[in-house]
Amino acid sequence: MTALCDRGLDGTDRAISLDGMMHKIRMMSDKRTMWMAVPLALGLVAGLPTGIARAQILPIATNATVPEIAGGLAFDGTNYLVGLVSGTNVAGQRVSADGQLQGNPVVVGSNAGFPPAAGFAGGRVNALAAWSDDTIPSGVTMFGQLVSPSSGLIGPKFPLLAAAGSHGFQRVAAVASDGTNYLVVWGDDSSGDFYGQLVTGAGTLSGPELLLRAASDNGNVAAAFGRTHYLVAVQEGNDNVNHVHCRTVSPTGALGTSFQVSSVASLDQNPLAIGFDGTNFLVVWNHNTTYSGEGAPDWHLQGRLVSHEGTALGSVLDLVSGERPSFPALAFDGAHYLLAWAKDVVTAEADTTIRARFLDRWGNPVGPILTPFSAQGLHPPLLPLNGVLYDGTRFLLVATYGSFVLEGQEIVGFSGGDVYGTTLDRSTQPPLFSNPAATDGQFQVLFHVVPGQTYTIEISTNLVSWAPVGTVSSDGPKILELVDDEGIAEPGRLFYRAVVGNTLGATFELSFHMYAWGGSFAGATTPAPVYPVSPGGYTALCEVENELFPAAPASVFFTGPAGSGLSNTPADANNSSTGDMQGSYQSPYVSSPATPPGGAWVVNYKGTNITFTVPDPQAASRLVIPLPTVTLSGDVLQSVHWVYKDATTGATWSGAPSHLTEIQVQIDGVGEGRI
Repeated sequence: MTALCDRGLDGTDRAISLDGMMHKIRMMSDKRTMWMAVPLALGLVAGLPTGIARAQILPIATNATVPEIAGGLAFDGTNYLVGLVSGTNVAGQRVSADGQLQGNPVVVGSNAGFPPAAGFAGGRVNALAAWSDDTIPSGVTMFGQLVSPSSGLIGPKFPLLAAAGSHGFQRVAAVASDGTNYLVVWGDDSSGDFYGQLVTGAGTLSGPELLLRAASDNGNVAAAFGRTHYLVAVQEGNDNVNHVHCRTVSPTGALGTSFQVSSVASLDQNPLAIGFDGTNFLVVWNHNTTYSGEGAPDWHLQGRLVSHEGTALGSVLDLVSGERPSFPALAFDGAHYLLAWAKDVVTAEADTTIRARFLDRWGNPVGPILTPFSAQGLHPPLLPLNGVLYDGTRFLLVATYGSFVLEGQEIVGFSGGDVYGTTLDRSTQPPLFSNPAATDGQFQVLFHVVPGQTYTIEISTNLVSWAPVGTVSSDGPKILELVDDEGIAEPGRLFYRAVVGNTLGATFELSFHMYAWGGSFAGATTPAPVYPVSPGGYTALCEVENELFPAAPASVFFTGPAGSGLSNTPADANNSSTGDMQGSYQSPYVSSPATPPGGAWVVNYKGTNITFTVPDPQAASRLVIPLPTVTLSGDVLQSVHWVYKDATTGATWSGAPSHLTEIQVQIDGVGEGRI
């Protein structure tokens, strides 16, 4: 999908205006730079109707007298139903497609306890709410209630177990729907076993309970429906050894074989999530092997693809790390998953929030990390659990705001408790250009995007051959301002288009740093070189641009021609770095040979060999000494100027040699480092 814009000498263009504000970002390529400008203060862009850059935050349940915790979503084509626990009640809040609350919350049950033992799943028309009543000491303790997102309760509540038998307290763990009927997964508090109960769309039990997993200690559960059957995932274990196991369940109650999808045991466990892309499932879980200094788990999110038939595919995926992500939620929009998670929820950190990111169907990121929710009142966005729904057109995200009450690192309660929602367009929503203008010879245009998606900007002079010039993405704003600071020759015409996705791919550049010791200042304002000066060593530098997920330095290797001193040598981590969309990797210092030879150089990047043909740098013959003189007033630097010296004889040259194209001056301040 593309957006097309034509810049001609007559300045004409077709434009489509949408809402938004501007945000600063930079896009670079080897020959062309496009800038996105930002005003000093947020305001409306001229020529656009009133609007906001980020999606509106929708208040869904904000009763100040009781805590409210979200727990599931449904959509019937007209209205949403947001499942929640409000105080001691299990309820559903109806919300119209345009974000308006439809009446008060509909109470469906009570006494779900903490953490709430409740779940919601939406069919094509109605939703099923399931919960465990924490005040019932024995017998059947879990119940269901059908709810319409448009009209409210349907019939009375009903027990989710025909008879308690030898079961202990039945704790609802997950609910899923095949579009008409439902599967409720629950745990037996006495045995620790997990069971499934099928429920018809009419609100009746379909067959007996199904033993899904004989848990060794305790566990967390997720369930989702594919094409013809459900997939249930359980993360469970004991003695700091927790694994994730899956099995399929047919709508008639036939069970597939249980299989393990995790590879390395996790010390702890947390709620997990399952998505389905039409072909395979993606199972996402919390994983930790260490603890922070405060004793909190160093969480990261792992995942694995599972076939529709119920077999683990490929290897375990590392999806999110570095900010203690937990409590994942997941939905698929036909092209990409949207994965949401909680950041730093059980730590002393003050940056608790909710993050999100688009992933392709194989679990690879396709754009930047988003922060879809902003703080509302005194409490931050805390949990997105079961809070991502794709309705066929866009995503609805729902979050619980608040904070956990901790004893050490154990969650013992909950403070605050409000529920808010927001929306996000599908990842393949076509981009748009609008409001083109030419200012001071530079072409600029507003670019309407889906936050979290990556776009490739391409140019053409004939609408036939297109050349990519870089990529652009947004971590929040919907409208960016692109400015092309390169003109076009007159007469001429240049076309721009934006393509969904990263069609340019990563770009690589190899260069060398060569070092020669020319002498020292020794307290003077002009150094005293000792001639002849010759190169003493070098390093190779590989720079990677337009890379969503830059490699770690340890996975980048340098190999030069014979005699280069580098052969499958890993990058020096101390002199390498990665950042947003780029990585810079430097080889270790090589003193023999003192200069890099020309020839074929290979950089192995993420297991792929990138080959460069390097001409002879002629370093020894091209070495020139820029001899500086520093002018001070007291201890304040006034100026630096220099003359060029022959490296062999010290003779002064009349000017810079033709091969010298750039010079850099670095100044260190006393006690301040390099300034």
